[in-house]
Amino acid sequence: MKEILKHLRVWVRLARINLMSQMEYRANFVTGLLMEGGYLFAKIMYVIVAYSAGKDIAGYTPDEILVFVGTFVTLTGFYAGIFMMNLFQLSGLVRDGGFDTLLTKPVSAQFLATFRRSDVALFALDATAGIAMIVVGCVRGGISLDAVRIAGWAFFAASGMGVAYALWLIPMTLVFRIVKADAIMGLADAFWDFNNVPMVVYKRAGQAIGTFLIPIFVITNFPALFALGRLPPLWALWGAVAPVLFGFLASASWNSAIRHYASGGN
Repeated sequence: MKEILKHLRVWVRLARINLMSQMEYRANFVTGLLMEGGYLFAKIMYVIVAYSAGKDIAGYTPDEILVFVGTFVTLTGFYAGIFMMNLFQLSGLVRDGGFDTLLTKPVSAQFLATFRRSDVALFALDATAGIAMIVVGCVRGGISLDAVRIAGWAFFAASGMGVAYALWLIPMTLVFRIVKADAIMGLADAFWDFNNVPMVVYKRAGQAIGTFLIPIFVITNFPALFALGRLPPLWALWGAVAPVLFGFLASASWNSAIRHYASGGN
């Protein structure tokens, strides 16, 4: 727990430094927010279409679809604002030898390599908009927002972020072996959008693969399903186990791959 708190304090300071750095170029900062606003508008269009049609989609009402989209947008804030930029830059750190500097710091190199950069404003925008969608969807759908439902949604959202971190870190550890892995990161990033609709729209085989083999659906589908009272007990158990299992696999992959780091871009 002492180490966790230590790294949390380090992350808070890094986030503050990143925000100060972004505010130095305010035009770029505002442009980034406008671009993210366009992304949010595109996601809202999905919901508008669902409400305009006035019909259920795979057994889900438009209000329930709004809860799914809101959960997706909220957790996209974590992914885009915290995870993505670090994982995309990992290949460059290995190529130019910048990773050497991280190895000299008195904290975990894996932590610094995957959490040193952040975009707090982007995260706040997505999280605020996403939570607002969830609340509106639940209120319109007559779903009670009691303490158990809120705590359960938060638990499975945290679980989903743990799974997301592991799923994107595992393929990126290949950079220590092949150095340039931008294409791999692009492919992994494309998987994120599989979550923007309920998993029931996919066939049973796709649901099974996306739930247990490559648990992409655990990330944003499970919190929404819990909030809607539709998460089966077996899936709820898997939602608690998956981040631990895949977190262990990610850590093992990192420790194994880092032995291949030749240092100095060699």
